[in-house]
Amino acid sequence: MATLEKIRRRAGLLAVVIGFALLAFIMGDLLSSGQTLFRMSADKVAEVNGERITTGQYQDRVDEITEAMKLQTGQSALSNEMSIQINQNAYESLVSEILINDATQKIGMTVSSEELADILQGNNISPMIQQLFRNPQTGEFDKSMLLNFLQNVLSIEEGALGGAQAEQLAMYKNFWLYLEKTIKQQRLIDKYNGLLVKAIMPNKLDLQAAYDAGKESVNFLYTVQPYSSISDSSVTIGKAELQKLYDSKKELFKQDETREIKYFIVDINPSAEDYKLTEEKIAELKGEFSTTTDMADLVNLNSDQPYLDAYVAESDLDGDLLSFVKSAQVNDVKGPFLENDSYKMYRLMGKIMAPDSVKARHIVLPLQDEANALALTDSLINVLNNGGDFTALAQEFSVDQSTAAKGGDLGWFTEVAALNGIGQEFKNACFSAKGNSYFTVRSDYVIQIVQVTGRTKDVPKVNVAAFVMDVLPSSETFNSLYNEVNQCLANSTDLEKFETNATEKGYQLLTDKSLTPSDYSLGTVRDARQVIKWAFNNKKGSVSEIFEIDNKFIAAAVVNIYPRGYASLEQVEPVLREELLSEKKSQIIIDDLKAKNLTSMDAYAQAMNSAIDTAKYVTFNTRRITGIGEEPALCGLVPYAAENQVSSPVKGVNGVYVFSVLSKTASDKPFDAKTEQANIDNMTSYRIPYQTMEVLRRKADVIDNRIAFF
Repeated sequence: MATLEKIRRRAGLLAVVIGFALLAFIMGDLLSSGQTLFRMSADKVAEVNGERITTGQYQDRVDEITEAMKLQTGQSALSNEMSIQINQNAYESLVSEILINDATQKIGMTVSSEELADILQGNNISPMIQQLFRNPQTGEFDKSMLLNFLQNVLSIEEGALGGAQAEQLAMYKNFWLYLEKTIKQQRLIDKYNGLLVKAIMPNKLDLQAAYDAGKESVNFLYTVQPYSSISDSSVTIGKAELQKLYDSKKELFKQDETREIKYFIVDINPSAEDYKLTEEKIAELKGEFSTTTDMADLVNLNSDQPYLDAYVAESDLDGDLLSFVKSAQVNDVKGPFLENDSYKMYRLMGKIMAPDSVKARHIVLPLQDEANALALTDSLINVLNNGGDFTALAQEFSVDQSTAAKGGDLGWFTEVAALNGIGQEFKNACFSAKGNSYFTVRSDYVIQIVQVTGRTKDVPKVNVAAFVMDVLPSSETFNSLYNEVNQCLANSTDLEKFETNATEKGYQLLTDKSLTPSDYSLGTVRDARQVIKWAFNNKKGSVSEIFEIDNKFIAAAVVNIYPRGYASLEQVEPVLREELLSEKKSQIIIDDLKAKNLTSMDAYAQAMNSAIDTAKYVTFNTRRITGIGEEPALCGLVPYAAENQVSSPVKGVNGVYVFSVLSKTASDKPFDAKTEQANIDNMTSYRIPYQTMEVLRRKADVIDNRIAFF
């Protein structure tokens, strides 16, 4: 009871304590939730009309395109340039997807499952798929190859294969899913573009006008005084004029956030001492290279290029190597010698007369269950020896989907191609095989039933061991160059000192005035993404650390930051000034010519210090005049000018023109509405797909935030 009485007396204090505890619990949960929401909102590679593209979505798309590209090119690793392009394509495809989905949803346009099935494997196969499944003999699309591919890829259960075969199967499945998604999206775009093409269909008056505009072809004389004939210093352009022109064209100057930077590049090249040391190293190994009986071990351990144990046709060699093998005896050595920043030496390992290439086919069987695999191999060889159909057996049993659809056909290949593509044992077996018998080649995961079906005629072939040592900058050379650049930056605490110190060191300062968040290259440096990312994450006047990219040291400083929105007058002033210069120079030239009261082409040519030229076959529809370029004013005037009359001076894009029509030729082809309609449809169909995405993007609110992540 006493205890209960104490609790009652302190009930107020207890309520406060409990209240604080509950508040702490709620606030903790709220803060935790807030941090999660913050992380979610921060995970934004881009935003399109308020819809986020997350890092996960972006990376998934990059991975999809990368795997598809590897499968199509047959390359296990892609070049840096290709990876950069894939990153850009991934971003563009995600943004375009949102834009076109928004546009089509508003009008209820979709791609039905029946429609998709028809373009994937029905009666109206997508050209994208047709390109992938062509009969190697006819070059035409082979639907049976497509259906066989789908049956093999989609019917094999996960886990039925192992090792490389399982990876290959997964790659094919992922590729097909990516292809489905891409084709569906392209179909939606095509339908939307088709709707727009029909929406702007010309009427009868438009068709007649198009016919009339191209009916009459004109040949004419012209002379031109280019704007460059008047010095820029003779023309005055005020700030008010620039501002007025800027205001009238401001909508053309929309831009993402941009940066202006200055930077310098120092190449990390080997020194003279590096060349000397490399030459000494390879010279020390020449004796062993000349006598070793284990060439593969020596070369693979010491050379910068792996040993290639294959015979090559002499006709495939050229230059010094061909001269060497022509005169050398087996085991003769050439070198060491310097070629393209590498020291090299060759040893002739053998000479033979043999086919340059062979043609073969194979059936690839998995080795997970070795006993069953070997039994199946023996059974298939027995069937083949008794007249079985190799093509049918390959299509039914082979797990190599890239060749199964073609009956296991590998086509023609050389020893080098076989070695690089499948392996040494396969190469040796194919080029030593006699007749058309069947043989097996075994590896860790598969066993192949192989038949050589063709051989080229015997030619002189040689096996040459190549030993290569690239001349690379030593650590001493690297450190020396690094220290020089670092010393330059150590005293560069601001932009002005950066410029001064770089100039004193003899480094060439370069400028990029319009760096965007989507850029990857910087001048001649293809992958300078880390420099660009640094520039967008630092303030004006900041000086960078040293970046090491592609055997180069790069250092940069931020000169200006231009926010997202409209480019400033300062940014676009050079373009505006050029336009105003042309405008004012044209008026000066025209006023001067009119004051001289000239009446002949010769007089105009003399006054303009120019020659008289001829342009032919120009109509109102002509876009570019041969020898002149794009001059809309001329194309608009000459078809309707009287013959043999000298025109007044005409202001053009590149200068002031005077012309005289020589002749006009009217087409005798009668007006045909269907022909004109087809011509306009062709032009519209070509133009609309490009312009559609440009307009949708321009009207959308697209925020590119990749620079914060990639």
